[in-house]
Amino acid sequence: MDDKQLEERLNLLKSSYDRLPSSIDPGEILTKIENENNVPPIEKKTRGSKRQRITVWAVSVASVLVIGLLGTTYLTDSDNTTTSDENYSDEDIEEFKSRYKDERLKRQKILQMNDAEFTTLEFVQYADNIFSSQIAPGTLEGKNDDISIQEAYDLAIEGLNLPSEMIEVAKKRGKINGKESSYFVDDFVTKTENLIFYYEQILRDNEDALKVAKHEGRLSEHVLIANRYNLSKEIQSMIEVLPKEGLKLGVNLEGTEFRIIPDWALFTRDLFSILDENEARYLGMYELIPGHGIATLLEEQELSQLGYYLASIEFTLLNSSEGSAIHSRWENYYFELAEKIIFPSDIGEILNDDNKINIETQMAWESLVNIPGVSPLATMMKPIVASMKSSDWTYNETYKLLDIEQLRDYYLLALDNKLETNKLDWISILPDGVENSLETPYTMYGIHELYKKFNENFNPLVLHGTGPMDITLLYHYADGQDNHEMMWELMTSDFKNEYKKAEFLENPTFQNIIGDSAKNLYFNKEYLIPDNNNLKTYIGQEKGSQVSYDILLRLENDDIWRIQGEEDHLTSNATPVDDKFVQRVHALYKLFAGTHDQSVLTVASPEEIVGLYYYSAQLNDYETQYELYIKDEKWVQIPKEEYMNGEHQIIVDIRLNFKTMEFNTHGKGEGVVTLTKHLDTRKFADNKVIGFQLIQTENGWRPPFMPTQ
Repeated sequence: MDDKQLEERLNLLKSSYDRLPSSIDPGEILTKIENENNVPPIEKKTRGSKRQRITVWAVSVASVLVIGLLGTTYLTDSDNTTTSDENYSDEDIEEFKSRYKDERLKRQKILQMNDAEFTTLEFVQYADNIFSSQIAPGTLEGKNDDISIQEAYDLAIEGLNLPSEMIEVAKKRGKINGKESSYFVDDFVTKTENLIFYYEQILRDNEDALKVAKHEGRLSEHVLIANRYNLSKEIQSMIEVLPKEGLKLGVNLEGTEFRIIPDWALFTRDLFSILDENEARYLGMYELIPGHGIATLLEEQELSQLGYYLASIEFTLLNSSEGSAIHSRWENYYFELAEKIIFPSDIGEILNDDNKINIETQMAWESLVNIPGVSPLATMMKPIVASMKSSDWTYNETYKLLDIEQLRDYYLLALDNKLETNKLDWISILPDGVENSLETPYTMYGIHELYKKFNENFNPLVLHGTGPMDITLLYHYADGQDNHEMMWELMTSDFKNEYKKAEFLENPTFQNIIGDSAKNLYFNKEYLIPDNNNLKTYIGQEKGSQVSYDILLRLENDDIWRIQGEEDHLTSNATPVDDKFVQRVHALYKLFAGTHDQSVLTVASPEEIVGLYYYSAQLNDYETQYELYIKDEKWVQIPKEEYMNGEHQIIVDIRLNFKTMEFNTHGKGEGVVTLTKHLDTRKFADNKVIGFQLIQTENGWRPPFMPTQ
């Protein structure tokens, strides 16, 4: 951070502090919070004009803190007051004063600060403000009677709690709802930023001394930590305190400046166990741009990846509580980042020398087109990207006519539930092939979380963006949970029109779409078939030694995949060239490459021998590839030196070159493995398939020289 940025940040804090009244009216704030909580959660609040509703985040950090404190405390501890203020004596007030002093000193010692340093923290100032205006001796006549002394004391202590303490307190209270979570996140982030600002000032004050912490010309946090005892006491204390409060030292991209950044790894499980899922996403996003705005993000992230981050912000905004400070802040980040990616002030930033959109921007824009669910970004970007593609990404009139206001309009429609679900380009986003094991824990596929979310009220929008394989896995998981209602909800409208719900729920014959003996499911993009104005596809399941593609799914009008049922389509014995296959090949390679002992490959399947042949080429280990060739004199032999000095096929990754391998015998002791290539692979020949010849030997199947001729 340069001097100008620091000065602007400190001025913002100072101006915010100056705007606040010297005394706070907690009763009024609590009344507002109570009124907010009386609004039904599904009913949309009346909104003002878009100019009023989308504003720069200029709310005081301290204001956010106080409102957040009052909100979270009120929502969780509103009924713990049993004593009227009239029953408190001056001695009682003195007791409160003593207890508050002890509590304050305890936090001060945790942070290893003196009183003056501790008092500079804004959350401490406002805890002190609450205490002095509502509890301290001499304030009884002027205090707000809508809040009891005990409540005010609890608020003051809540205000003193450090970020780490906030988590411990929240854990004891248990899971909290969306509104409560938004207050917690506001408070947690605000206190974290207070500490970040404080410790970054220490870094600036010690800037010259910290220059000794360099490694190969760059500042290094590791060197600094290792040599901390040669530096000032405040640096030593900072390094000790940071990890306890979810912070750590970092270095900017250039290696010229230390930073304080969030490091919530130790808190992650607790935070996500107590907070509403949507509100918790803010904390994950915050770690990428803590307090510095999008400037750091633009400096340190590839433009092609920023589209995914922007989509994440959009999803969080549309699914979290409006009105919180963190929501308002990210609303502004959202539009600021969108403008940088889509409508930069200097159009030259996204154009190449041919007046075309550069490749990084193309990637960022295309990542926005297929955002699932309701998406203002996708709604706006679809016509732009389609127009750009049709003109080979040349800067054109369609783009010139749009600006950031169009996105604001779509965003407001989405908030009011008036924007339609985005239709996805499934042909481009579905993978070429997938194999999933039904014996793998569903948490690894995310199906368990999808099940929980969809099971809440069977909202179909939850399934938008979920591919046909995951829909099938969800059906199988629901079957295992005896959740026949969910299974029914996953069936197509055609199926529901043909059969009655009661009949489906009571008849296992309708439900048993996936065979009990099936251990794996397969998706192959070749079986993605146009069906009128939509798509259908088949999922394969094992039936004995074969894979039968007979589970039919249709993409319905709401752009969601649903199951039609079983329908005969085709059967395949092909072995997918996937991670599981490559792991088997890699294990064979480790056994064979070191010794070239032919006997270790005796039990290898024909497909595995072919896989090992290409895997050796992938590793540039042509010696091992040579040793795979048949050594029988009946077959042509090539001297090893000649082979090693010859030209070799370049293989980057066999999974990228081949989709499947399928072996068939062509007579006693002879056979061919048919390799099916990915459609976009043109590395070996123009044909879609390759025939790879194998001969059976006493040590298993082996290729002759030139096996693909």
